Amino acid sequence: MLGQRTMRAFFKWLMTPPEKPESWFHTIGWWELRRIPYNLIVGLLGIASLAMFFLFIHLAHELKPGEDAVEPLALILAPIVINILYTGGWVCELLLRITWKEKSPDIGPIFLKTGISFSVCVVLFPIVMWLVSWPVSWIIRLF
Repeated sequence: MLGQRTMRAFFKWLMTPPEKPESWFHTIGWWELRRIPYNLIVGLLGIASLAMFFLFIHLAHELKPGEDAVEPLALILAPIVINILYTGGWVCELLLRITWKEKSPDIGPIFLKTGISFSVCVVLFPIVMWLVSWPVSWIIRLF
């Protein structure tokens, strides 16, 4: 398991803006160096969330024979869509460099932090909804 100091150093690196984005190539490079950690964070949380979602559906006996718990096409498209949206981060930053030059060097980490937060919320949404709806539906059945 990674130590707390290592995790702090990792997140400090992840959110440190480039020293001087001299070119569009440097800005894109900054973002692309962070794509793999982004995918690992979102992917691992997504897999854990999906596993818990399937576990709770199984334990609740809510899934009828022949039904899918999740649309299979959504599972295939999710990583593609998430990475397209990630690319939107550096595209927006480059557009911002054209229109708002004095703020553009600091905006990358803000966009990245916002994107990671949004992505984590999206991948955790099914399990959160299940944790809310399952007890509520159980209580409703009692009355």
